Amino acid sequence: MKPFLDGTASVLAALATIVICGLPSWFTYKAIEADVAPLWAWAAIAALAGVGILMTFAFLRKAVSGIAPSRERRRK
Repeated sequence: MKPFLDGTASVLAALATIVICGLPSWFTYKAIEADVAPLWAWAAIAALAGVGILMTFAFLRKAVSGIAPSRERRRK
């Protein structure tokens, strides 16, 4: 039961990461599209999206293994 709950927590962490990193990236993109933000904001989008993708895959890997988001190994 613990691995299932820990995996579920990791899936929720992955979804939270998508929201936390995805929404600011999307709105920054829309600001660039509307000529409100400068063109160098593309660097911020790339950095935030890159970190979000890496963290999402890390949390999903933990979810498949049944590891909690804040742990390195499975609980006994």
